[in-house]
Amino acid sequence: MKFIYHGLAACSLLLNACSNSDSDRGEIHVNFDHIIAGAELVPSEIRYTNAAGNEYAITRLEYIVSDIILETAAGKRVDLTEVHYRNALSNATRSLSAHIPGGEYSVLHFTFGIDGGKNETGALPSLEHFNNMAWPSPMGGGYHYMRMEGLFRIPDGEGSFLTHTGPSAGADFSFDVSLPLHLSVNGGSWGITVVMDINQWYDAPTVYDFNDRGSIMGNADAQFTLQENGTAAFSISHAGRHDHDAHEHEGEENHEETAGEEQNHEEHADD
Repeated sequence: MKFIYHGLAACSLLLNACSNSDSDRGEIHVNFDHIIAGAELVPSEIRYTNAAGNEYAITRLEYIVSDIILETAAGKRVDLTEVHYRNALSNATRSLSAHIPGGEYSVLHFTFGIDGGKNETGALPSLEHFNNMAWPSPMGGGYHYMRMEGLFRIPDGEGSFLTHTGPSAGADFSFDVSLPLHLSVNGGSWGITVVMDINQWYDAPTVYDFNDRGSIMGNADAQFTLQENGTAAFSISHAGRHDHDAHEHEGEENHEETAGEEQNHEEHADD
């Protein structure tokens, strides 16, 4: 099963949009953000605590979501893209974009990871980020769903943890996510922000203690625990006009330039 990379899918949708006279057609931007304890993720600093009492830092977080779909209030499904790669430390991977018909949308659906029937070695384009997500062939092949890594405090210093989820022994530990929303598209540009609560992977319904977990890629029990916990890790923080948070995650330099431009505008307005 070969996937169509989301960039190509978005181009196809764009061409369709250009040939469609429907004036209420809009552009949707789906963003993926990350929080811990209600605050935006700050990587590489031991400043977080999970339900097991582990004090930890995140040094790597990358994952794949697939089959991303918007559903209308009437139950019609609109495909956005087949696969999206997200690296929490790279803002360039934050968003995916597509053109969609106007109307009322009520649910965003996606699969965390890749469904077992599609998760085969070579199914994704041969790009560095996808290749780096490869699941070892001796362990069943296919692709990781997530590679989350970090440090945590132990009595004599710091230890490391590896939360690597995927098709352990060929089993399917991916899961579907459906997030309710209210989005009324009538032309223009629109945004949906999906938030991953990182602590949820380790907190409930089963407490996950880093001290009890070494390498988990061949550990079906650990994979099942993370699958169960992860189903509640996602929520939507925003669904509306895209310009609502257009500058929220830009670099500090861009933010300062924007502020300077606004100040200059105000000064000219006062003249």
